[in-house]
Amino acid sequence: MLRSLFARVHEWVAVDDPDERIEGSGEAITSPQHRRSPEARRELERLEEVADENRDP
Repeated sequence: MLRSLFARVHEWVAVDDPDERIEGSGEAITSPQHRRSPEARRELERLEEVADENRDP
């Protein structure tokens, strides 16, 4: 009984084999609003400028 309990705890706490991990870019995961591509940022800036031009008479 204790052996199976320890086996389950060990399985739950054990770190995955590094060879089986998913490779990532290494960048921190941020909220979606901060994951915009450079093209999207430029487009948003362009739209902001157009909106500013239309506001000023």
